[in-house]
Amino acid sequence: MDPPSQIGSFWKASISTALSPPRTNSIEIDQLPFTTRRRSGAVNQINFAETSDASHHHSEDTSWDHERKAISTKPTRFNTINFSSRRQSILSSFRIQTHDDYFRERQPSLSESGRLPLSPRSSDFPQESKMGVFSAVNIILGKTVGVGIYSIPSSVFNSVGSVGASILLWVVGCLISYCGLAVYLDLGTGIPKSGGERVYLERIYRKPFKLVSCIFMAYVVLLGISTPICIIFGEYTMYGFGIVPGRWNVRSVAFITITFICVLHARFPRFGQRMINFLSISAIVMLFILVISGIVGAWMRVGVPKHPSDQNLSTAQKNFSNLFAGSSTQPYNYATALIKVLYCFRGYSTANQVVTDFRNPIQTLKVAAPLALGIISISYILVIISYFLVVSTDDFRISGVIIAGHFFRNVFGPVVGENVFPFFIMINAFGNIAATCYAQARVNQELGKEGLIPFSSWLTKKKIWDTPTPGLFIHWFISVLVIILPPPGQIYDFLVDIGGYPISIISVAISLGLIYLRNCPQENWTSHFHAKYPFILVFAASNCLLLVIPWIKPTLARADSQLQYYAYPATALAVMGSGIIYWGWWAYLEPLLEKMARSGPRANRNNLFISDTLED
Repeated sequence: MDPPSQIGSFWKASISTALSPPRTNSIEIDQLPFTTRRRSGAVNQINFAETSDASHHHSEDTSWDHERKAISTKPTRFNTINFSSRRQSILSSFRIQTHDDYFRERQPSLSESGRLPLSPRSSDFPQESKMGVFSAVNIILGKTVGVGIYSIPSSVFNSVGSVGASILLWVVGCLISYCGLAVYLDLGTGIPKSGGERVYLERIYRKPFKLVSCIFMAYVVLLGISTPICIIFGEYTMYGFGIVPGRWNVRSVAFITITFICVLHARFPRFGQRMINFLSISAIVMLFILVISGIVGAWMRVGVPKHPSDQNLSTAQKNFSNLFAGSSTQPYNYATALIKVLYCFRGYSTANQVVTDFRNPIQTLKVAAPLALGIISISYILVIISYFLVVSTDDFRISGVIIAGHFFRNVFGPVVGENVFPFFIMINAFGNIAATCYAQARVNQELGKEGLIPFSSWLTKKKIWDTPTPGLFIHWFISVLVIILPPPGQIYDFLVDIGGYPISIISVAISLGLIYLRNCPQENWTSHFHAKYPFILVFAASNCLLLVIPWIKPTLARADSQLQYYAYPATALAVMGSGIIYWGWWAYLEPLLEKMARSGPRANRNNLFISDTLED
C-alpha cells in the first residue's frame, strides 16, 4: 500500500473510532458512576470472563490490549467531530445511575465474555517479589495449621461423645475439604483474581448488581477476623507462664499480638511473608513432634496406674478398647462438631484469596493447594489419634482449649509439658495469626478497590488502596472490638461456630453456581481444572446439612455450651443480613443523598463547567 493510501486509511479508521459509541463490555472510558468507585485512571473491568488455554488467549490478549489503548486514548481533535455525542457523554458523566442502569450498560454479553481477558491478568503486574509454589504452600499451611488442631478436638469430642466418632468425623472433614478444594480449583483457575469467594459469587450471581459482594463483605469484615486465634494465643501464653487465665490478661495479650502483627505487615510486608514461611514450616515440624510423642507415650504405656490393679491398662488401651461407646445420637451435635472440624480445614482456600500475588497463578494454585491440603489432612488424622493414645476421655471433657497442654504433660511430665511445649504452640498460633491477617487484608483491599467498603471514595482519592494498610486496619479494628467487648465466657467456641456457618452458605452458593456455569452454554465457562460432579455434589450436600441441622432442637442440651441451640446460626444470618441492608444504602440511598447534595451550590459550578466545555 502506498503512503497516501496508508495515511487515508489511518484517518478513516481514526474518524470511525471517534464517531463510534464507546464499548461497554468491560472498559470504562468516561467518569465512573458514584455507585462504584475505583482508583482514578484505572481501567474498570467487571470480571465476567473465564480463562482458556494460555496459547489460545495469548494472541487475543495482545490484540485486546492494543484495542483498549486505541479506544481509551481519545484524541481531542476527533472528539469535536460529533458534537451531540460529546455533549451527551459529558452530561451522562454527571448523572447518578442506579445499580440496574450501571449493570445494563457495563455488563458484557455472554458471547463477548469468553473473549475478554481476565481482570487483572498476571501479566499486568510486575513479577518481582511475587510468591512461588513454596510460599503458596506455606501461606496455606500458616492459615490452616494454627490453634484449631490444638484446641478444637476437646469440643468435638464433647459433642459426639466417643473416640471412634471423633476420629471418624475428622476423616469426614478431610474428605469434604478435598471436595471443596476441587470446587475452588475449578473456579480459581477459571478466574485467577484475588478476592476469593467474592469474585466467584459476582461471576455467578450478577443481579442485583453487587448484592452478593455486600453480603460477602459483611461476613469477611465482621466474621473473618483473628479474634478466636488471638484468644487461644492468650490462653496458652498464660498457661506457659503459669498464670491463671483471666478475662483481661488473656485479652490484653490478644490485643498486643494482633496489633504487632498488623503493624509488621503494614510496615515490612516482605519480612512478613518470610515470617509466614518460617512459622508455617515450624507448624508442620511441631505436628510431627506431637505425632512421635504420641507413639512414644503409647509405647511407654502412659496412664497405667502406679499401684497394681485388676485393670492394668494404659490410656491408649482404654480409649481404643471400645471406640464408639457413649456416641451421641443427636444430629445437631454432629453438625456442630463437623462445623468445628471444617473450621480447622478452611484455610485451604487461602491461595484463592491472594492468587494475583503468585508468579504463575494458575499453575501455582493447581500445585500448591492440593499439596498443602494433603500435608494438613495426614497430619491432622495422626495428631487426633496421638491425642487419644495419651489423653484420657475424662481429660478430654475438661481440658477445653488446652488439650495439647494435657497431652505434653502426660508424656513429658509437669515441668517440660506445662512450661516448654506451650511456647511451641504459641509459635504456631502466632504464625496462624500472621497468615490470617495477610490473607484477610488482601480481601479487604479488593473490596475497597471495588468501592464497597465505607469511605472507599476518600481512600481512593488518596490512593491509599494501593497499599494493604487500609485492609489491615479494618481487620485489626474489628478483631480488637470482638476481643474487648464480649462478656466473659466461652467466646472461642461461639466465634468458631458463627464463623463456620457463613462458610457453609458460601460453599453451597459457589458449588451450585459452578454446576450452573458448566451446564449453561451461554456462560461460556472454561477453566484449567475440572472438578468432578460427585465432588461438587458432596461438597454442596454436606454444607446443606450443616445449614439445616443446627436449627433442629436437640433433645439434650449441649455439654459445651450455655447458649440456645439456635444462637450461632441466627447470629451468623444476622451478620450476613446486615450486608443486604448495607447494599440498600450503597446502591440507592447514598447515590440519592449525593444527588441531593449536588443540587445545591455545587450544581451551579458543574453547570458552568459543562457550558464551558461545550463552548470549547
